[in-house]
Amino acid sequence: MIKDLSDIIRKHQKTLPNIEEMDVADKFKEVYKETEDGNLTIENEMHMCTGLRKVHMEIANLGALDIIHCIWYPDPDFDLPIFGADIVSNRNIVTAAITDISPVDEEHPIYEEIEDISRMHSFKHNRDIPAWGDIFSPYCKFARLETDEDKSTFCKVVDQYLDAYVGAVWKATIDYNRAEHRNESQVHYCDQQKKNDKTRKILTNYFGAKWADNYINQVLFDEP
Repeated sequence: MIKDLSDIIRKHQKTLPNIEEMDVADKFKEVYKETEDGNLTIENEMHMCTGLRKVHMEIANLGALDIIHCIWYPDPDFDLPIFGADIVSNRNIVTAAITDISPVDEEHPIYEEIEDISRMHSFKHNRDIPAWGDIFSPYCKFARLETDEDKSTFCKVVDQYLDAYVGAVWKATIDYNRAEHRNESQVHYCDQQKKNDKTRKILTNYFGAKWADNYINQVLFDEP
C-alpha cells in the first residue's frame, strides 16, 4: 500500500504548476540506522510550486513497520488549505490511515467538492481524532484498514482529494489581505501536529532528543 499511495501522490504532484525540487539537507534526505528492531530507513522528498511553499513526502521503514507521511503546505500569500495523508502499516494491517484537507482560513470553495467525496466513502473501523486534532476539517478520514477493500477505498479518497486540491492550486491567486491570518493558522497547524508524542518518542529513541527536535521542526512541521 505504501507504493500505491506514493504513486498516487507523485502522479498528482507532477501536475502542480511550476513544480520544482527543493534541496533537502543531506542528514535528513536519506537516513539509515541499524537497530535492535531492524534496519531503520527514512527517505524525504521535497518540492515547491506556485502556491505551495513545500510539497513533502516521507517514506520510512523499520522491520515490519512501514510509514508514509505527506503534507502539502501552501504559501500563506495564497488562499489555500493544507493537504495531508499518513499511513502506518504493520505487516498487512494499516493500523492508522489519515487524510484531510485542513483549513487555514475562512471556508474555502474546495469543501463543497470534498464534502461530496467524503460522503461517498466509508470504512469499517474508524478511529477517533486525537485531542490535538482541532486542525482537521469535518471531512478528515481516520481509520484502521484491515481489508483490501478498505485499503483501496483509502487510496481512492486520497486520489480524489488530491484531484480537487491540485485544481484549487491552479485556480489560486495571490491574496495579501488575509495572508497574516493564514500564516498564523499554519503555525497553529504545525504546533498541534508536534503534540503527537508518538512521533517524537520514536525519533528520540533511535536518534536522541536533539536530532528528533531538529527533524520535527525543520523537516516534518516547519513553520512558514
